[in-house]
Amino acid sequence: MLLRFIGSLPQSAEAQAAYAVGYTELFSFITWTSVGLMSAAATVAGQNLGAGRPDRSVLGVRVAAGLGLCLAAAIGILFLTLDGFLFRGPFGLKDPAVVDLGVQLLRFLSLSGLFVTVALTYTGGLQGTGDTRSPLVISIISQIVVPLGLCTVLQSMRPLGPADIWTAILFGHITRCTLSVLRFRQGKWRSIKVTA
Repeated sequence: MLLRFIGSLPQSAEAQAAYAVGYTELFSFITWTSVGLMSAAATVAGQNLGAGRPDRSVLGVRVAAGLGLCLAAAIGILFLTLDGFLFRGPFGLKDPAVVDLGVQLLRFLSLSGLFVTVALTYTGGLQGTGDTRSPLVISIISQIVVPLGLCTVLQSMRPLGPADIWTAILFGHITRCTLSVLRFRQGKWRSIKVTA
């Protein structure tokens, strides 16, 4: 859905290429590992809740989030230090505008990855303990309402720039992280009864 806004940019083709490589390909190094940690957090949280040890559920999710943060930080540092190379080398992009937009996007994603990994591990904790509705609502708010809403508001006031769209992505990830952690910390998952 963000592609509609990217398509409205003066350099839309270049921005779409930067987005395709930067977000879809490179950022997936963070999201793939985070999805793995989400599954691990779900398993650990669910098993420990079932064993009557909700304190260990909390600890398991925190450890998974900590591991994710370390990995996302390391990948983020690579994004910042190898930025142009990541577009020119493995992907063979030569257009300076694409590379410049990609480097700009990676700066946002190097920070965004920290929020995504925490959000996904806490989502796993919620899902593993039986709270599947909250992650759905949080995903709708953070992945659709916030980024698309921000782009819509900004576009109604002035022409969008690439940094506006990258900021919308970052704000969406911050929102998802914040809401996921807050919901998990509420502890309502402790009283959910999962039945077959």
